[in-house]
Amino acid sequence: MSSDDEKATWVVPAKTVALGDGTFLIKPGKPVLRARATVVANMTGISLRTLCALADCGLIRRVSPSPRNPLYYPGEVEALLARTEAEPDFWNDVRSKAFLTGTRLDEAEPEEH
Repeated sequence: MSSDDEKATWVVPAKTVALGDGTFLIKPGKPVLRARATVVANMTGISLRTLCALADCGLIRRVSPSPRNPLYYPGEVEALLARTEAEPDFWNDVRSKAFLTGTRLDEAEPEEH
């Protein structure tokens, strides 16, 4: 396991199973560290396009074991969602510009007014 993986958060997805008496059972799934984009999109409710844009600008990590198989860290996406909810001013000029233009945050510059 790499040092980046040691810093990552494991996510345990849950599935809802309808029982015959009208109640539901919540079953935990297998813990996930990294997952394909479609899986992370379904787990978090974030679109594939947005996942890619967040990774392009450096707000979340993306690893590519092969050219057409990017993997994302669902724990990072959930942490980003929590951070944007907790910090109303999260989307400042620099982050917004980086996200919208696909520029890395470390390369983005604030807009001049």
